[in-house]
Amino acid sequence: MMRTVSVLMTVLAFGCAAEHYPASEADFAATATEDTALEHYASEPVVQTDATSGVALGPDETALPKETRHQRKIVYTADVDLVVEDFDPIPDRVEGLAKQFDGFVAYSNISGAPRYPRTGTWRLRVPAERHGEFLAAVRQLGGEIQRVQVDSKDVTEEFYDVEARIRNKKQEEDRLRKHLEDSTGKLQEILEVEREISRVRGEIERMEGRMRVLKDLTSLTTINLRVDEIKDYVPEGDPTYMT
Repeated sequence: MMRTVSVLMTVLAFGCAAEHYPASEADFAATATEDTALEHYASEPVVQTDATSGVALGPDETALPKETRHQRKIVYTADVDLVVEDFDPIPDRVEGLAKQFDGFVAYSNISGAPRYPRTGTWRLRVPAERHGEFLAAVRQLGGEIQRVQVDSKDVTEEFYDVEARIRNKKQEEDRLRKHLEDSTGKLQEILEVEREISRVRGEIERMEGRMRVLKDLTSLTTINLRVDEIKDYVPEGDPTYMT
């Protein structure tokens, strides 16, 4: 009897151990392999890709929407009218102000004569990112500001469209030149390819010219300044916000 009970206890103990351990070495190896794979998968970094190009990004880069990667291209223009009593120091002050803001005088015209009212007009170009500071500094010229008008035009779409068209046309030109180099056709065929290259080259040059204009307009603000000399000038009516 005691021997039977001992055998039963041994069988029960073996069954309990089987619930907690793999039944064989093969099962143990399979379980260990699955656990290792899960740990490797969990520790493997997630690779981000650019939404437009599909290129994998580095660990410090972030995938951004296409529209946020394109910097806006704005053309700013401003018109400023100023009235002064003493015109003599104005030309030098205008040039000095332009240099102070890393700009330049693109055009100037002064009419009138000493002892008579004079008028000066200037077209100034200053960096776009500093045009607000420049307009505020115009008050340093003295006198009274009569009018300040600022206009802006968004040319972002045109800018990047022209940029993409230039890139595509240059690729087309490269293909035509490669075809011309490898061509073994008749003279007529070669001449046709050369004419096509000339046509594509002309389109590229026209678009590059437009791109230069857009870059100039968006990088530098155009400010048209007019200064009128009025002796013993007295503002009409009550002072306004601008005065």
